[in-house]
Amino acid sequence: IRMIEHFKKFDRGDKSLLPLSFSHLNEFAFYRERWALRRIFGYEFPTSAAAERGSAVESGLNMILNGMSVSKASSKMEAEYDANCMRINDPKIEDERTNLIPLLELGAKKFQEHAFQWNLIDYQKQVEVFIKGIPFKGFTDFHFEDKNTKEDFYIDLKTSKIMPSSISISHQMQQAIYQKATNSRQILWYLKTPTKTKNAEYCALEVEDYQKPIKICEHIIKVMGNYLKTVDNPGEVKDSLIPNPDNWIWKEETVLQARKEVWGY
Repeated sequence: IRMIEHFKKFDRGDKSLLPLSFSHLNEFAFYRERWALRRIFGYEFPTSAAAERGSAVESGLNMILNGMSVSKASSKMEAEYDANCMRINDPKIEDERTNLIPLLELGAKKFQEHAFQWNLIDYQKQVEVFIKGIPFKGFTDFHFEDKNTKEDFYIDLKTSKIMPSSISISHQMQQAIYQKATNSRQILWYLKTPTKTKNAEYCALEVEDYQKPIKICEHIIKVMGNYLKTVDNPGEVKDSLIPNPDNWIWKEETVLQARKEVWGY
């Protein structure tokens, strides 16, 4: 049997494990019980204020790159953030709201430094690729072309509470998948949230060698195929996993409720 068949047996109506995404792979590898709740049992979990902060800042920067003034983009970004936060219950909503404008202004300043040499080609473009015969899809952030060299490249924007000194393995995996899908240079821009004593900060990092993170992706896919081979239905998935009640993933109330519904504790 081809490996893809083990994935396809969990197709239900319009729900399918395929195509895989980077976050799907990451969750299977490192938070498998939450993966099962979401992908096998069909639960949907709200995002967080931090995730909404990231999306809103990206959206605001896209408006600025398309010619909108920083002040107009700021108020549109805040309105978008507020609307998206209506759906979630997170004590950090107000804190994160105060981070939006400093992050947007810093990001806009960094992009403006390159405005004369880069053209924005695309934003949030869906990319597709096969890894080990399994289809993947993802959404890149900003797709640019260098006006002089005509080289195209992607900038993936991450807003973060801490400034990374190196790229985490999960971000490396994501970059490697995008690089394989687009065959173009990938650059990570980190915008760190301001603190009481420090303004927002910026750094750019790039994966030196895409081979290592792609190897890890390939290994996770293989493990996933082997795991799915051993289970045929949601009941068997439930009986093959043991949720650790001490794990931080259960801090989110809806995730905890789903765990109790499935495993009874």
